Amino acid sequence: MTVAVGVLAAVAGGGVFAIDVYGPRFGVYLMPPSVQKYAEIAVGRLDNVYHTDSAEWPAARAALLEAAARASTYADLYPALHEAVAIAGGPHSRFIPAGEDGAADGAASAAAPVLASEAGVTTVVLPEMISPDADDQTAYAMTVADGIDRAAAGTCGWIVDLRGNTGGNMFPMLSGVTALLPDGPALTVRSNGVALGGSVFVDVGDRRKATGVPIAVLQDEWTASSGEAVLASFRGLDGVRTFGAPSAGYTSANVSAVLYDGATLVLTESAYVDRTGRTYDEQSIEPDQPSAASRSEGEARAWLRDQGCGG
Repeated sequence: MTVAVGVLAAVAGGGVFAIDVYGPRFGVYLMPPSVQKYAEIAVGRLDNVYHTDSAEWPAARAALLEAAARASTYADLYPALHEAVAIAGGPHSRFIPAGEDGAADGAASAAAPVLASEAGVTTVVLPEMISPDADDQTAYAMTVADGIDRAAAGTCGWIVDLRGNTGGNMFPMLSGVTALLPDGPALTVRSNGVALGGSVFVDVGDRRKATGVPIAVLQDEWTASSGEAVLASFRGLDGVRTFGAPSAGYTSANVSAVLYDGATLVLTESAYVDRTGRTYDEQSIEPDQPSAASRSEGEARAWLRDQGCGG
């Protein structure tokens, strides 16, 4: 009996240790962390993000831990956390203090996708997709996929309009346009030098491909983040030409980590890599044909006419 109790105690002790060490990664705590522990948990997440190879990160890391030694509350660390996130995470990352909702992060998408056909040209307008609701994400993807299915037989050229698409969730967008893309990964992401495969996670069922006809893609300075992911997925394809202004340059993927008090680290962990192997490293995607905002659609239609589509 003594041996059995000893074994059980050891197992239980090991479980407590594991929860104490690994639980905070998943938001599980045995007790409120000290301010020092809170900072160490944040640093543990920051050590794995995209820009920790920068010359500034060691000093920012040390400053955060030193601030914890002087702080009496979690909120006392917020200024140091803002600085650390900006340096380790780069321009696409941000720190959201406890009690703030991150503005657009929790909002529903303000606009739905729209498809319209004229003279053999079908325009697919893809707005941002920021709703966290799975039904909203599925509805977005199905609207696009079904619209492409209906239009495909009478379409000799496509316009994919990403102007003003500031991002959100890339997967409903990519799932919706799957018929316009060849089989295989639409793009990959690179994290700390390692390329990872990409997937489409919203199931729109089997779709007949609508490839083989020219595609014009419209972009502007507001095409950002997940909007840029869709833009990158069309790069390197035959019969595709992009029009407009350089994109916003948030060509990276973020993950969120919630700290004990509800403060959130929104952190860049990977950068987009297109099918040609180009890594964008949070740089703008240049259009094939630079165009002013007032002319990009007209120039796209003119190019489609040159390809024999549009009358």
